[in-house]
Amino acid sequence: MLLKFDKTDEIIVRRLQKDARTNFASIAEECGVSVDTIIKRFERLKRNGVVIGTTILLDPRHFGYESLASIEIDADPSFVKVIVEQIKKKQGVAFCTPTMGAHNIFMIALLQNVKELNILRESVKSLSHVRDVKTSLWVEDLLLCPENFELSQIMERI
Repeated sequence: MLLKFDKTDEIIVRRLQKDARTNFASIAEECGVSVDTIIKRFERLKRNGVVIGTTILLDPRHFGYESLASIEIDADPSFVKVIVEQIKKKQGVAFCTPTMGAHNIFMIALLQNVKELNILRESVKSLSHVRDVKTSLWVEDLLLCPENFELSQIMERI
């Protein structure tokens, strides 16, 4: 059964996405409903799995990382798992996973500058069974949810 999701639910989710500590009274005021309504709506969203936990977002620029890039890799399908494991060991790799579509590996890298990004890109490109590597540099909203990224290698430099 699909969850009924309306404008009030959207406002609750959007406000809490920006700041999970936003009080329900200010959300209720914005929606023109009671605080009790917002609490009940939020609990329903949690109960139905729409909202799962709360988290913080990290801005990698505060750790000296000015270059955040998405890297799409086309590799021999028989070797994707092996290549993903090799890539995950490389300095600056925050996330790497097999995908389906135009490319079969997707990664996100955090680096101090574009020169480091080019070095990483070339090292990935030189791996056996890698056919092509495409890089996109992020220019805005460099916020990361720590739960989804490998931070240990990135934090080693600090």
